Amino acid sequence: MPNPEGSFIWYELMTPDPDSSKAFYDAVVGWTIEAQSSAPGGAIDYRMITRADGGNVGGILKLDQAMQDHGARPMWLGYLYAEDVDARVAAIGADGGKVLMPPHDAPGIGRFAMVTDPVGVPFYLMNPTPPEGREDAASDVFSVDQPQHIRWNELSTTDPDGMIDFYTRHFGWNQEGEMDMGPLGKYCFLQHAGVGIGAVMPKMPQQPISAWT
Repeated sequence: MPNPEGSFIWYELMTPDPDSSKAFYDAVVGWTIEAQSSAPGGAIDYRMITRADGGNVGGILKLDQAMQDHGARPMWLGYLYAEDVDARVAAIGADGGKVLMPPHDAPGIGRFAMVTDPVGVPFYLMNPTPPEGREDAASDVFSVDQPQHIRWNELSTTDPDGMIDFYTRHFGWNQEGEMDMGPLGKYCFLQHAGVGIGAVMPKMPQQPISAWT
């Protein structure tokens, strides 16, 4: 796909209450979230998030009781583009990350996996299947200036320096520029393919876990 390796190409909200999420985000952001699941087969409850221009932002996965019993909790997750998902998973595992969901294929969707960085923050890796007849289609879920797109990706972590090193090595990102937050530490900006995509900062004491937001 035309997106550079390591791009954010999809976003997913995991929640036990997608109806409340729909009411909130439709009103606050102006998205239109499906009222019912559109996932084929009915095995999971997955609802698409649509922008006013007709494009997608991502999806909402309902956390059923079994998922929660296995440790899944409400959070936003990003999907990073990996041309070779298996190789990327192996490299991350060898570098201190963990594999939460091994690489597998979803018909018509693509090959993907869920991993963590060495601190334990989860994210997806994905090589999507392009729409038929649009093999050069690119993801536009992230935009620095368009409304209702994702604009910023922020990692709060107990090891900012280590995770800056981890993500820049594995995904071709850059880290240039920072904002001194005094006793709270440094807010370090991230770039990818010449575009500012977000930042890394120390986890604040009131945050329960390190996480991407």
